[in-house]
Amino acid sequence: MKKFMLGLAAVALLLFAATAGAVAEKVFRLGVGDVVFVKGSKVSCSVAAAFKQMVCFKHTRNGRAVPGTYGTTTANGFAGIVRFNKKGQPVFVVRRDNP
Repeated sequence: MKKFMLGLAAVALLLFAATAGAVAEKVFRLGVGDVVFVKGSKVSCSVAAAFKQMVCFKHTRNGRAVPGTYGTTTANGFAGIVRFNKKGQPVFVVRRDNP
């Protein structure tokens, strides 16, 4: 299961990286509390106050994380995979500190 989750995270990060360079038209400076919706999908990314980290996840109609789904998070000091609990709050599944 751990290898599957790491593989899933790697694929998600590569997908975002590949599409971001191909279709990006503008660069925006994001701050804590900002949310970006990925056009044509149910994926959004937000900047969380804790560690000024970017969290990307599948969202509901009102923009909240879907409980029981997984997302990715990254900050200057670490990267990881989170699972959203029943309340839609992220809980780390895997976290790796940057060297």
